[in-house]
Amino acid sequence: MKKHTLIVLMLLMLVTISASASALQVSVTSMTLGGENQDRASNVTAKFRITNDGNTTINSISFDDNADSKYGISYSPSSPINLAANGSYAEVTVRGYIPLDFNAVETDENSANYLKPQAFSIGAITINAGSTTKNINLNMQAVNQLELKRATLECGDKSKRVKDGTDFDELKPDSSCTITIEAENNFNDKDSNNDKTGDIDFKDADVEIEVDDSDFDVDEDDSVDPDPEDFDDVTFDFDIDEEVDDGTYDLIIRTIGQDDNGAWHGDIWEVNLKVERLKHDLQIKNAVMNPEKMDCKGGKLKVDAKIINLGTRDEDDVIIELEIEDLDLSTKKSGIELDENDYTRLSFTLDIPEDTEDGVYVVYLNTYFDGIAPSNTKTFTLAIDACEVVEPEEPTEPATVITPTTPTTPNTQPAAPSSRVRTSDDDGFTSSSTYLGLLGILIAVIVVIIIALAVVLLRRPKK
Repeated sequence: MKKHTLIVLMLLMLVTISASASALQVSVTSMTLGGENQDRASNVTAKFRITNDGNTTINSISFDDNADSKYGISYSPSSPINLAANGSYAEVTVRGYIPLDFNAVETDENSANYLKPQAFSIGAITINAGSTTKNINLNMQAVNQLELKRATLECGDKSKRVKDGTDFDELKPDSSCTITIEAENNFNDKDSNNDKTGDIDFKDADVEIEVDDSDFDVDEDDSVDPDPEDFDDVTFDFDIDEEVDDGTYDLIIRTIGQDDNGAWHGDIWEVNLKVERLKHDLQIKNAVMNPEKMDCKGGKLKVDAKIINLGTRDEDDVIIELEIEDLDLSTKKSGIELDENDYTRLSFTLDIPEDTEDGVYVVYLNTYFDGIAPSNTKTFTLAIDACEVVEPEEPTEPATVITPTTPTTPNTQPAAPSSRVRTSDDDGFTSSSTYLGLLGILIAVIVVIIIALAVVLLRRPKK
């Protein structure tokens, strides 16, 4: 009988203890001080509720934590407190301080949350109620001030603004790509409160791109130095391998930097690169034409090229043609077999005739599958120069040489003319018959006058 009574008493004690243990309820199992937009050097608060669901009062409830003292954790109301039975509760405020060097993002590269803004655990709160304890995980979060602002991706002839989750469609194998990335410093450019939460720089913040696939071989990094309320950019070049398969590939864009106070910030984007291979795609690579310029004498035009099958099926009737339509010239190679991702190197020669008219001619290198269906074309330009026409030289007249004469001093007595030298009277009017006739008449008139004068003198009477 005594044995049964003892067992009953023990069971009642266990029930009482169990009821007492289950009487204290806590509204949360985890809480966070701060948040995504919370500045550092700030006092922050969060609240939780404790409730007594039992039928007896819970006395001397206390709070404790294992957080570092730099976080300044305190409680209001301060412990110990008492809770009456039957649903009584108390709302507890937890206070803390966010230090300047508190990280904004996950820095563990192996974490699934790498570079993502998040709250970090700083410890746990323990609620003691006699033999009953309850635990609350305590976290803290501060604002992330280094973010990816925008990115522009160019592949082949396509260009697109991209961000986290953007799809970049219709990429082709063997394409060259360029991406320009802007990283932004969101700190205010002034430290208005002199608390080091403004006018903060990032020195040599890393910017990285990566595609975790060997067909892309993309793994590049550089650094930026964005000023507060400004951004800095960096450009990367990468290639898509010519043998890449159809599918979607994740281009990872990352930035991470430590601010002047020692806190880590960063951002991460994933851009979906969608490669789409055509069923038939005979690409022309490394094509070279020589020469690019000729004169009217003509000559041999040579084109070398690599032809690669980037389609998704094997080709057994490939034709490659070189032509100049305006000159009605062409040559081709046919019956070529090219398996998927296979290639061949070919050389073509065209004879350019003499006396081809000068001008610029388009040269086409064409690929065909199934013996007739066009696939791709590469164009060149050939310049033909006109031949120079040599004009005969006109005879030139001999130049007239004028010899200047030297003046001489005249003599007082003119020298007698030499019989070998013609005087000026020997030439011109004095030697003409008219001159001689007039001279004769003048002499006759003079003679008549002389005779008349003589007769007059002779007839004058003497005095």
